[in-house]
Amino acid sequence: MSSESTNSDLRLRLFPFGGVGEFGKNMMLYALGNEGVIVDCGMGFPEPGQHGVDVVIPDIAALGDLGIHVHAVLLTHGHEDHIGGLPFLLPQLDVPVYGTEVTLGLLAGKLSEIQGYKGDLRPLPEEGRIEVGPFGVEAIPVTHSIMDAVSIALHTPLGAVIHTGDFKFDPAPLDGRATALHRFAALGDKGVLLLASDSTNATRAGSGPSERSVGPALKQAVAGCSGKVVVTTFSSNMFRIQQIIDAAVAAGRTVALAGRSLERNVGIARGMNRLSIEAGQLVDIKQAGQLPDANLLIIATGSQGESRAALGRIAMGQFSGIKIGPGDLVIFSSSMIPGNERVIHRLFSHIYRRGARVMHAGQAPLHVSGHAQAHELKTMIQLTRPRYLYPVHGEYRNLIEHKHLGMATGIGEDRVLIAENGQSLVVDEAGARLGDTFSAGAVFVDGSQRDKIDGMVLRDRRILAGDGIVTAFVLIDRQHGRLVRAPEIAARGVLHQEVGEEVLEELATEMERHLHALPAEVLSDEEAAHEEVRLFLRRWFKQRHGRRPMLLPVVLEA
Repeated sequence: MSSESTNSDLRLRLFPFGGVGEFGKNMMLYALGNEGVIVDCGMGFPEPGQHGVDVVIPDIAALGDLGIHVHAVLLTHGHEDHIGGLPFLLPQLDVPVYGTEVTLGLLAGKLSEIQGYKGDLRPLPEEGRIEVGPFGVEAIPVTHSIMDAVSIALHTPLGAVIHTGDFKFDPAPLDGRATALHRFAALGDKGVLLLASDSTNATRAGSGPSERSVGPALKQAVAGCSGKVVVTTFSSNMFRIQQIIDAAVAAGRTVALAGRSLERNVGIARGMNRLSIEAGQLVDIKQAGQLPDANLLIIATGSQGESRAALGRIAMGQFSGIKIGPGDLVIFSSSMIPGNERVIHRLFSHIYRRGARVMHAGQAPLHVSGHAQAHELKTMIQLTRPRYLYPVHGEYRNLIEHKHLGMATGIGEDRVLIAENGQSLVVDEAGARLGDTFSAGAVFVDGSQRDKIDGMVLRDRRILAGDGIVTAFVLIDRQHGRLVRAPEIAARGVLHQEVGEEVLEELATEMERHLHALPAEVLSDEEAAHEEVRLFLRRWFKQRHGRRPMLLPVVLEA
């Protein structure tokens, strides 16, 4: 069925599988009749208390029950919360994926690294329209904190639907690729049926500053440091990485990259000639320690305080060849994702303990958001003049604030649709309304294995029944940061031939050796010590026996 078809009984249905009523895990299914396309398929991060979970992805089990033939996945941009679910879900979906150049490059890197699955990746042109299933698909360039972001217009017999993805109106984008305001206005002139718009910054007044405004602050901060500089930012933000590199070059510094995702993404962008890095400006992180501190700038992953990311290991003195100390500066060119404040502040303290200083966006304009604020969201509504507004991408409070912005532009309250994950919408000639509910849960990913969990109790029971439980009792002297005595290991429900008394004694000896080798700072931090014990046990059982028992580290203070 082409987008020019007419059918008085035709219905447009929307199924939010993720990203509506929450941050992250963005995934929306649009269906005309029984044919549809998916826009984005992202991942989220575990909440506190979800131990052993690395990432969270949408649960697509309901697709089979809906009876909708999915023709393709359409991607708005390459951030993890929009593409991170595909390495796990694309083999099940088995459909083509359309995206812009950088978006597909980032996705191809992830597919290859995680499971060696290439997929059917197809270019999404930024001019003109392509036919995908029952929709005419049009990509509209927008500015965001990543290259090649687009909004997607789906042309249907009922009218155009605009899915904005993440966007902002940057008046001076670094690559000169501005948000195509004229195309949004042209669609508005023809008549937009529904606008599904990003609500992330609906609670923030005014308009956000340009990405270009970060450059001068970075240069000033780097130039004012006499020691080495470490800058952390999101590894996919090539605009920011370019400005960090420019600041380093202006100060006569060579750049090193610390973090696998950062190295991969920079390699992809350089291969597309989308980053300007001259010969000699970049050095391998393994050689970085040989450079004078005053001539070195390290870009590191770990802006959200992830303990095993590059910055976390640098802050704890556990990154081979790189040490920070007095005279050094660590710059956080990033925002704090809600919920991560405590762990990031703890990371600040570890950096300060080593004698280095911290600079962040609260002290200087070292970061700007890539999401539209209230004035920009109202501008998008005024440009497109939709019949219906559907706030997406954000927690419930964000959706409601976006609703009020829409009403302030003249959209009637009855034409603003609030529907969270698992609540479908129906739009037809009779109007728009809530449809049936459907299952839109989450799949919790532990390592490279996918494991669907209906609550943590169910997961605990399954692990206990399958591989048992191992408890490690560790006694530490926090004041001096040392181990008081050898760890004690107990196992329950683990096969005796695999984990007998002799094996547990060997495990305790190896763990004692590992803990003694850690910096005193780690053992003086109870949470850091707890994480080290957990990771050691996890690696040990995986390498020795290929099993994943429930791990219960108990770290006590003497």
